[in-house]
Amino acid sequence: MALFPWKRSADEGSTPSEPITFSPEKASRFFDHARVVDEAENYEYAVQSWLSGLKQDPTAMDGLEGFFSSIAKFLGTPAAKKGLSKEVMKSVSGRTPLDRYLSSLVDWGMKPTDASCAVKAFDSAVSLGLEQPADWIGQRALGAAMRDKPRKDLFLKLTEGFEKIRNYERAVVAAEQASKLDPSNGDLSAKVRSLAAQATMTRGGFDQSGVQGGFRQNIRDQSKQRQLEESERIVKTEDTLDRLVAAAEEDYRARPTDVPAIEKLGKLWAERARGNDEARAIRLFMDTFEKTKQFRFRELAGDLKLRQARREAQTLKEAAASGSPDKQTAFQDAMKRLGDLEVEEHRLRVEAYPTDITRKFELGRRLFVTERYEEAIPQLQEAQSDPRNRLHALNMLAQCFLKMGWVDEAIETFRNALAGKEVMGDSQMDLQYGLMTALQAKAENERDLPCAEEAEKLASSIAIKQITYKDVRARRESLKKLVLDLKA
Repeated sequence: MALFPWKRSADEGSTPSEPITFSPEKASRFFDHARVVDEAENYEYAVQSWLSGLKQDPTAMDGLEGFFSSIAKFLGTPAAKKGLSKEVMKSVSGRTPLDRYLSSLVDWGMKPTDASCAVKAFDSAVSLGLEQPADWIGQRALGAAMRDKPRKDLFLKLTEGFEKIRNYERAVVAAEQASKLDPSNGDLSAKVRSLAAQATMTRGGFDQSGVQGGFRQNIRDQSKQRQLEESERIVKTEDTLDRLVAAAEEDYRARPTDVPAIEKLGKLWAERARGNDEARAIRLFMDTFEKTKQFRFRELAGDLKLRQARREAQTLKEAAASGSPDKQTAFQDAMKRLGDLEVEEHRLRVEAYPTDITRKFELGRRLFVTERYEEAIPQLQEAQSDPRNRLHALNMLAQCFLKMGWVDEAIETFRNALAGKEVMGDSQMDLQYGLMTALQAKAENERDLPCAEEAEKLASSIAIKQITYKDVRARRESLKKLVLDLKA
């Protein structure tokens, strides 16, 4: 399928008359792979897969949005300091307009606050005739240009680009910003007035009076715009949710096998959560998982099951506050069911994404909370390699050893955690308290005076910082007695 008015030149590897062709089907396969590796937190590979898909179909909005989502996550990793790999950069190093467009996306993605990079990406999209991607990029580029140090040349580029894709309202905004920087320029002032008039014509549908649909098309577009604006609100009224759900249900009936339509409807049912909405969402997600084998739908269903279990536990907790033994027992039973369900759900996620260390940390945490210490240890041992969760993983790992009676291993693990450069504040106090309890256990079990003395010093150190911390006051007194006893 030929998409664009430009063709490869002879020095770019083809004859001058050969049109550029693309394949949405191939693009979709690349995008599916990008989603999988993104979920596995291999963000650099996800970026490369999104770019490969966009080479096959640069009009795909899901590919464009997915690319920026993955590259933003990549920027949050330590690997971002070295930049993207040579393999990724090589994939967009060609000389075609499409290569230059994709290269501009990479430049902007790596420098998301750089207005000049954003405008360059917008200009490339406009040059290729990518109206919808260009509009999406342009709106963000305009915001970046307004936040950055004002530059007339950038606003003029934006004005020209928005005019080409017939987004006259944005063109007016960009032209006004350029005019503010050069108020004596009469041509710019005239341009602003001309664009404002064109925007009014377009907004009212007057420029489509001879086109089939005319005003009716404008009304439909306004309805779509209202749906979009309402869906992006953080807090939605009941009427708003009802409208969004009705629209999503209609879309799903028209496209019952379309994955985005399914996901949107399920999430809106879950958000509204009225009547049997949650149960319907769970069934929809589970059915989709069975048909597509995309685990993220199983995960969405699991999140809803956990939400229901937490809500039940909270209700029973409030009832148990009355002091009734039966209600307190019911609350304890609900908490056990919740803990078991959390372990089950997170075990499935680790099985689906065996290389995802964050998921192993979450499973290890649930196993620790439910006192399955031996099962938790291997998960936490792997999770400690993730800098984000290292301290928490080591703390729980040490406590697991201590609960199992492996006191020496607990002491070594606590010391290992405290040696980290990132230890400070509450984390440091938690680890010091843990080491103190492990040393106290060794001192009591083995009548070890050095351990008792070190534990006493730690208790005193914690008490100086915060005397109300846990039971440190009582611990300090018992350790002083233990030291005196061992010395005697």
